[in-house]
Amino acid sequence: SALRVLSDGPNHHFYTQPSVPRELTSAVDSHSLSSGEGSGSDDYVDNVESEPPDEDGVLRGLAPSDDVSRFYRSNVKFFVQMGGFDAIVERIGRVPLLSLTAVRMLLRPYLKVKEALQHTVLQACVSSVHEAVVRYVDSLTDEQLKQEDRKSISELHKVLSAVLHAARFPHGLAALEQLHLTLALKCLKTPNLEKRLFGLNDIKEAINIAVRKQELLEGFERSERKGRAVGEVSSGAALSASSSADLLIAWLQREHVVELIFGEGLHDQIVRRCVEVLCFLAMHNALDARLLALIWRSSHDKHESVKQAIYLVLIDLTGHLPLQLLDELYALIKSVPFSEYSTHTVSLLRGFAISAIQSPLNPARGKRWYGINELWEMMQERSPVSPELRVMASNVLAELLTWTVCSTQRAPMLRRCVSLLECGTSVPQTLRLAMRVLSSYPCKPRKKTESLQQVLVWLAEKCELLDVFFSDFTRYHAAAAGRLASLAAVADAARAAGGVREGAALLSLRSARMQHLQHLQERLDFLHFCLVSAPLQLQR
Repeated sequence: SALRVLSDGPNHHFYTQPSVPRELTSAVDSHSLSSGEGSGSDDYVDNVESEPPDEDGVLRGLAPSDDVSRFYRSNVKFFVQMGGFDAIVERIGRVPLLSLTAVRMLLRPYLKVKEALQHTVLQACVSSVHEAVVRYVDSLTDEQLKQEDRKSISELHKVLSAVLHAARFPHGLAALEQLHLTLALKCLKTPNLEKRLFGLNDIKEAINIAVRKQELLEGFERSERKGRAVGEVSSGAALSASSSADLLIAWLQREHVVELIFGEGLHDQIVRRCVEVLCFLAMHNALDARLLALIWRSSHDKHESVKQAIYLVLIDLTGHLPLQLLDELYALIKSVPFSEYSTHTVSLLRGFAISAIQSPLNPARGKRWYGINELWEMMQERSPVSPELRVMASNVLAELLTWTVCSTQRAPMLRRCVSLLECGTSVPQTLRLAMRVLSSYPCKPRKKTESLQQVLVWLAEKCELLDVFFSDFTRYHAAAAGRLASLAAVADAARAAGGVREGAALLSLRSARMQHLQHLQERLDFLHFCLVSAPLQLQR
């Protein structure tokens, strides 16, 4: 009904058709029958002379060039005086609540009257309806949100944006963004996964806008320092003032968005898409140890898919954490006993180590070598992990040490390998690791980098590599021979006795022989690598 009142069509009873002389009919027709979204349809336009603002202060003045019918203006004034806009505000807030499409239709009259109303009157009406829409969004139930699609949400935002712009609403952009975030938070709190994803995407969109504005402002500030126009800098500051990163961070903290994502409604699809929110907070020093511990605890006693999603988010987050939080996350990872490790845990340790070691916030002087000690301990035979995880830990450690950033840790690790070889424990994996670390050295010496040959000579002279190797070889040969002889005796006795024990004994003997051959091959491969890569002399 509001749109019918705000018209000047001849079928409306508020409209009075003017008496036009027959000889002026053609002239009137040439200036009439125009319509537009902003000013309403005009069946008759009196543009002969200007019209001052009305005495009640509702209608603005009419210039000769304005294409607005005086009868349309009368209808607008009547609509305002009869409380038409108050009725719109009242209906938006009354239960049963309307759909988003219906609310959008109720906002259209504000666009219709923008050319007729006084600016102060229009602003007052728009201020009231904006507050009503905010309250309406807060009152929406989960079931009502479930019935709305993304298009209806977007269309409501567009219409409200046009209304605020038409009224030149103070801080209109900030008001729009606040409503946008309120609706996004409302969607994020619903139990419906689709709506939660909508809400999270809208929050990420607001973050992207804030980051781009901040980057633009920083660019203007750099331009000012270079002596460019100061006026451009002020315009950039005005552009970013309405949606600064600080305001968005305060909103994220006030509404407990991180707690909402990793709380009771935890879902792996939400977690996989929230890394931008966490990185944004971390980049602005707004992510503290409490939130980091909350994210970590949310992975406890969860399905592997959820746990993997949380671990991937922590890996992506690592590169943005300050040094103190890197230490906090490292302590949380180390709190997991080796007996509870899985492939996902080793992958987490690997991703964290790669990101944390090369992080610009990890200082070059006193650098922390995250994960190297844990991987070294995990690859040992005494560690309570499966053989597959031992191999995985050894490969990850070798990957880190062959990385240029970790070049300073190669020599200490080679010393560890020689010491472990001297003890005679975990020899096969130790030799494999040593070969991969040695292979990372160039064949020819470079500036500030030793060659493979130089490193092998150094190991042979300073660490007595060959002596240690052959001592272990002799010790291992004696132990293996005794073990195989014992298993062979058991197999002979079982064969003589017959029965089911004979098959088990033969299987054990065959398995021990295969393992023995594998260990011999590992040692011979390492010896061959050393003798081919460097001019080492055998003493015995």
